[in-house]
Amino acid sequence: MPVTASAPTAVVSPPASLPSASKPARKKKEKKERGPLQSAGNVNVSAGKPNVLKTDDASIAKKKAKKKRTKKRLKGKKPLDDNVNPESVEKRANEEGKHGQATAIEETTKGKSEAAPAERTAVAADEQQDDGKFHDLRVAMVGNVDSGKSTLIGVLTGGELDDGRGKARSKIFAHRHEAATGRTSCISQHIVGVRDDGKLVHSNKSANLTAAAKNKAWRDVVERSRNVITLVDLAGHERYLKTTIGGLTGCFPDYACLIIGANMGITKMTKEHLGVVLALNIPVCCVVTKIDICPPNVLQRTKRHLFRILKSRGAKKQPFLVKDDKDVKTCLKNQSTRITPVFLLSAVTGKGMGNLEAYLSGLRPRQTWDDEAKTVEFNIEETFNVTGVGVVVSGTATHGRLVANSTMLLGPFGNGNFKPVLAKTIQRKRVPVPVCNAGESCAVAIRSATRKETLRRSQIRRGMILVDPTSEPRATISFEADILVLHHPTTIKENYQAVVHCGIIRQTARMVRIQHKGNGECLRTGDKASVLFRFLVRPEFVHEGTTIIFREGTTKGVGKVTRVLHDSFKSIGEMTEEERKQNKENVKKQEERRIRVPKSDR
Repeated sequence: MPVTASAPTAVVSPPASLPSASKPARKKKEKKERGPLQSAGNVNVSAGKPNVLKTDDASIAKKKAKKKRTKKRLKGKKPLDDNVNPESVEKRANEEGKHGQATAIEETTKGKSEAAPAERTAVAADEQQDDGKFHDLRVAMVGNVDSGKSTLIGVLTGGELDDGRGKARSKIFAHRHEAATGRTSCISQHIVGVRDDGKLVHSNKSANLTAAAKNKAWRDVVERSRNVITLVDLAGHERYLKTTIGGLTGCFPDYACLIIGANMGITKMTKEHLGVVLALNIPVCCVVTKIDICPPNVLQRTKRHLFRILKSRGAKKQPFLVKDDKDVKTCLKNQSTRITPVFLLSAVTGKGMGNLEAYLSGLRPRQTWDDEAKTVEFNIEETFNVTGVGVVVSGTATHGRLVANSTMLLGPFGNGNFKPVLAKTIQRKRVPVPVCNAGESCAVAIRSATRKETLRRSQIRRGMILVDPTSEPRATISFEADILVLHHPTTIKENYQAVVHCGIIRQTARMVRIQHKGNGECLRTGDKASVLFRFLVRPEFVHEGTTIIFREGTTKGVGKVTRVLHDSFKSIGEMTEEERKQNKENVKKQEERRIRVPKSDR
């Protein structure tokens, strides 16, 4: 039935932008030929129920809805998807009839499905930024010696480009011999702030600053920043590999940055560091430096070699070359995937530095910490003796909240005991604070809780902890772990000794018992087994579930602690006759197992 201008009073008048009923008859005929569902603005009153169809305005409606969602998100409101009112949708559908109901539901569903991924990402980022917490992002810098790690940290923290002669790295060296040789030999931490707009806040400190001037520079960065990025400078020389592994296991980095010299290519230590990072399941990004002095053919060869290693069966990563801001946003949205960003830059010319700074400013801490835990635990990494203050220990709080002027237990000492101490004052990033939350690195001034006893710095070592007295801590010298041998030239048997890295702990341990289903009690490369480890020097405080790395020469393996035995050493005077005989028999067995080479074969 053709539509006429004399419609009933119940007819809803079409919008002004749609063709009205007073148009020429030729247009009415075309609409009738297209059918009711294809004609824009067609009004059907055949059933006495007014229906208005707006299928041609679907794209316009989507654009308007998108603009509204963007405005609401910028104002800090919830996205449009969370504010959909089912009653309003149902009411509009009843008013517009069956066709209008189908069109509205289709548009609403389609708009939600199209906008959901982007909105989820934006809302998640907004929630991370607006949670009100002070974020401390830790990034560990690893790579071969002379690859440019210290120089890159100097440029990021100082805000000034390098002169090609070591100007940037001279600002961050901690020892004189490091400045003389140009090589890092210890673990050092440096900070750079992040403002609300994502720009970095630099310290602009010079090489020769006093302790008070360094404290002031750090305080200025913290005061002007919303979040802080802690860059951990690790050693690259093979001689300091144990220091580098200790920094990766004890500093709890959220991300790792593998530095590669474009002119040097992939070296042995580059593979070693990448293997340790992958074994600890730390997300990694790759930075190729010195592209200003590298020939193009050498740069292409380095890139091909790096991409081949990342795609290998052992790494299982997907390298992604970052060229502009769009690529940076893509990497930030896909942090949980196998995508590994690769940056090409020069610390002298500044080419590519903007992409790396944008990527670092967009990262958020990966690890979750238990702030509300009843027990407090603080891992000690370094010790100091400050004039006028006394003994100061620095480290990371892993559980609970450490409050100033609280009584804690320090240990374990050589006999496995813990001593009460008083945590007087706390500084975070060289700024005095009353509380240190879990996941934050800080320095604590301590003294003995007993007046007659004096606490000396020589009594404290790396690997000790500060714990709450209510937790009743117990040290151990033995623990069981499920291990995987990454590499060993021959076979591993019982009583094999290796250096074990377990968090901040680094000590030689002996494999007392090996349970292996394969080749008896022998372990080779790629084998898995359950091993009972026993420390050789002193007891330690170990948690179940902690990741361990053991090494000895070219031998390397990784595992996880499954059981802690909570046993202790016994002196010879405390042993019974049977225990002494058993100890002598064990010593004889160890001597018999030693392989003695004849003089003719030496």
